[in-house]
Amino acid sequence: MKLPTLVLLVATLSLGACASLIQTASISEAYKHYELQQYERTLELITRAENAEAMSAETKAELTYLKAKTYERLGESEIAHTLYEYLAQEHSNSQYGYLAVKQLNAR
Repeated sequence: MKLPTLVLLVATLSLGACASLIQTASISEAYKHYELQQYERTLELITRAENAEAMSAETKAELTYLKAKTYERLGESEIAHTLYEYLAQEHSNSQYGYLAVKQLNAR
């Protein structure tokens, strides 16, 4: 393997690892800020996690559920309701789809 190809491979792998680390850190920080009732910051961190890299369906559902809960706390019940409906339809087999249905039924 030629040196430029090897350097490109190492750089690509490093960037992928950094993106994953950014996503994980952003999710963790989003939960911390939610617990501290810093909802605007929570939404910023969710957006950062969503933009960090391609994510699994489970991670997407988790972030969407946290986003719905955050919008609820901000008094944006229609946005929250729409997100819960999305989860109930698109992630019905996940724990977040189940929790979303519970939220929708509680209304």
